[in-house]
Amino acid sequence: MTDLARASLEHSGGAMTTTSRPGALDAVGSLAASLLAGGSVVLLGDGVPKCVGGDDVDARVEAQLAERYELRHVVAPAGAHGVVLDESTVDATAADAEGAELIVSVGSGTVTDLAKVVGARLAVPVVAVQTAASVNGFADSLSVLVQKGAKRTSPSAWPAALVIDHDVLADAPDRLTRSGVGDAVAVWTSPADWYLACALGVDPGPYSDAFTAPVRDAVVAMTAPEATDAERMSGLVDALTLGGLMIGAAGSTAPLSGCEHLLSHVLDMRAMAEHVEHDLHGAQVGVASVVAAALWDVALHDERILDVSVDDLAPPADLRERVLATWAPVDPSGALGEECWIAVERKVVRWQEQRGGVAAFLADRERHRGELERLAGDPASCAAALAAWGAPTTFSALTPSVDADRARWALAALPFMRDRMTLADLLLFAGRWDDALVERVLARAGEAGGGL
Repeated sequence: MTDLARASLEHSGGAMTTTSRPGALDAVGSLAASLLAGGSVVLLGDGVPKCVGGDDVDARVEAQLAERYELRHVVAPAGAHGVVLDESTVDATAADAEGAELIVSVGSGTVTDLAKVVGARLAVPVVAVQTAASVNGFADSLSVLVQKGAKRTSPSAWPAALVIDHDVLADAPDRLTRSGVGDAVAVWTSPADWYLACALGVDPGPYSDAFTAPVRDAVVAMTAPEATDAERMSGLVDALTLGGLMIGAAGSTAPLSGCEHLLSHVLDMRAMAEHVEHDLHGAQVGVASVVAAALWDVALHDERILDVSVDDLAPPADLRERVLATWAPVDPSGALGEECWIAVERKVVRWQEQRGGVAAFLADRERHRGELERLAGDPASCAAALAAWGAPTTFSALTPSVDADRARWALAALPFMRDRMTLADLLLFAGRWDDALVERVLARAGEAGGGL
C-alpha cells in the first residue's frame, strides 16, 4: 500500500493533503478547521444520494460542519448527461458559491473537477470528499471541461485536502468502481503516446518514467490474481490517486491520456451533441485501452510505422476539410468542427516547427522502437484485467451499447479532435489512416477479447 499522505504532499508541492483509510469521512471537520476557523462554507454536490453503512454521506459531512460554519448547499445543475462541466454549469455554480470562504465537495470526479475550477475562480480552498474509485481526477490540479462542445483539460487547482474513505468506496455502485478500473488500465497504453510526442519534439516533455511507473506498479497490484478484495481495492485507490498526482505534478494529463482517453472524449462529444446518453468515462477508457494497444500492435508490427522517412510524413493538404467532415454529421452547424480544427491546427503548427526533431527521432528509430514496444502494452492483458473486475471490454458491452458504426467512426475521428500528438496523427501524416486500418485495428482488438 502506498503512503498517499506523503505522496500527496510531495507531488503537489505541499498544496494538498490526502487522508485515505477506512473511516476517513470522520476527518472532514478537522480538515476544514485547519483551513478555516469559521465563516461561510459551501457544500457542493450533485443531488444524488450516497450512503455508507446505511448512513447518508452528505448528512455525515454536514454534521461535522454545522456548528462551526455558516453552511450553504449548492447542487450542480444536471441535464440529460448528468452534470456536464460546460461554460453555463461552471458560471452558474461559481455564482451560487460566491462569498464562500471554503468549498467542501462530496461526489464523483465531475463534482470534484467542478469544485476545483470554481475554487480557483473564487480563490478559496477545496476539501474534496471522494465517493467512488471511478477516475484519477480527484487528486490533480486540472479539470476536464466542455468548451464549445469539445472536451478540454484546463488548469484549475489542487484540492487543499482530499478525503478517501475506503468504506465509502466499498459501498459505491459497482459500475463506478469498474469505471475506475478502466481509467487505471489506461497506463498500459497511454505512456507510449506521450513518449512518441516528446521524442518527436511536438510535446515539450521531456518524457520520464517517473510520471508513469508508480501507476503501473499499482495497477499490477490491483490486478494480482492472488489478492484479496480489500487488497485489490487498495491497489485501485493507489493507482487512481497516484495517477492524479502524476498528472498534477506534470502539469498535463499527457502522461496518462493517449489514444484511449481521446476515444472516450470523442464518444462523449458525439453523445452530447446528439443529446443521447453515453457510458461512464472510465468504462469507455477501459474498452478504448484494448483498442489503443491493438493500434500500437498494428502500427509497429504490420505498418512498420517507424521505418518511414522524413519525406513520407506530412499533414494532409485537405486536413481542415477532413476535420470539418468528421464532425459535420454530429453538428451540422459546423461550430464543433471549427472548434476542433482550431486545436488540430495548433498541433500541425508544432509539427511543422519540429521537422528537425522528427528527423532526429527517425535517425534513432531502433532505440525509440524498443521504448515504444515496452510502453505500448498488450491488448490481451488490458482485456483480461478489465474482465477480472467485471468491467466491459467491448463497445457493445458499454451502457448504453456503442454499435459498430459508431465505434468505427469514433476510432477514425482520433486525429481530428485535439491538439495533442498521438500515434493516430503519425499514421495520418504517413498516409496510413484509412478505413482499412480501422478495420484491422478493431479485428486485432477482437482477437484479444475487446473491440466491437
